[in-house]
Amino acid sequence: MSGSAANTVLFCTNVGGGIFGAGQTAAWRALGLDARLHYAVELKDYWRAKSGVLTRLRLRWAMYLSYPRQLWHTVRWARRGETFVAVTNPFFLPALAARAARHSGARVVHLVYDLYPDALVFGGGWSWQHPAARFAAWTTRSAIAECAATVYLGQRLRHYAESRYGVAAHTAVIAVGTDTTVFHGCEPKPRGRRLIRCLYSGHMGKLHDWKTLGAALAEGVPEDVAVEIAADGPGAQALRQHLAAVAAHDPEALEFAGTRGDANWRTAMLAADVALVTMRPGAEKVVMPSKTYSAMAAGQAILAVCPRESDLADLIAAHDCGWVVEPGDGTGLRRQLSTLRDHPEEILRKRRNAWQAAHAHYSMETVGKQWLELLQSLHAR
Repeated sequence: MSGSAANTVLFCTNVGGGIFGAGQTAAWRALGLDARLHYAVELKDYWRAKSGVLTRLRLRWAMYLSYPRQLWHTVRWARRGETFVAVTNPFFLPALAARAARHSGARVVHLVYDLYPDALVFGGGWSWQHPAARFAAWTTRSAIAECAATVYLGQRLRHYAESRYGVAAHTAVIAVGTDTTVFHGCEPKPRGRRLIRCLYSGHMGKLHDWKTLGAALAEGVPEDVAVEIAADGPGAQALRQHLAAVAAHDPEALEFAGTRGDANWRTAMLAADVALVTMRPGAEKVVMPSKTYSAMAAGQAILAVCPRESDLADLIAAHDCGWVVEPGDGTGLRRQLSTLRDHPEEILRKRRNAWQAAHAHYSMETVGKQWLELLQSLHAR
């Protein structure tokens, strides 16, 4: 029954809001679970607080010290049978929750959104021998060993993690998914224009490959192609600097913008024909870009810069919804961009495939049912 311990699920992450947390819990509630979001900082406050030194310090305190302590107390005194889905934000949260659950008998599910310390090592932040990296590796092993289940965002991510940190007692692979309802009724149709609009939307961090994109556009944007970079993060800043002369020369062909609000974001997503998604080498072992699913739901074909042995490349191949270029192949990426204008039928077919796949397989409702099956299986054990 609603409100019972067996029916109660808390989604735990230091930053709440957005489709990742609020969208998941809303989908679970629609399926009959007493699902709640347990977090420290609102997503909008997170981005606003990064503007000043003092606010950043307060933000770090709330996210990495105050919130983990709060979750420890909540899990330690939870009712037996309650479930806490602990995200790797921060990286030690699942291990911390699992230790607290020893006292209460609550269940903790380890959701590997990013794999640590590997994400920071491949992103260039840590070395394997760094003390913080060693601690992160220990917490990952601990979480996999002690949590009731571990959930990965892709099969290749799972295989890599298991090869390094061990196999969990119960494992599932569940995609992040996206809110497809905002794009219902928007199945791609012929544009009636020759111009192909390409969009990079979202964060461009240290695990994203901006250099290949920069190399492809260094001599200008190919004819009949327009590229918009609606992004934030260190990669976006570096790319903007690298291509400043190109953007200044032809601002209609290459535009840099920050991340957009909901209304402007939806308009931009529907206007784009092709989504640009990038990953630097090594990132395929630790992350699956969630922006891919929202791009597919909007009816964008996916032009991915990523290793061919990756969950992202597998997704594109499985649904025939885009193209893959290897990281470092700027010439190949430019060639792919240059040929888009000559194949409007192929673009439309891949856009439709992307839209249909997202709405059929990666909606919050569909992903929520996979989570419900997992949670029910844990309570049946």
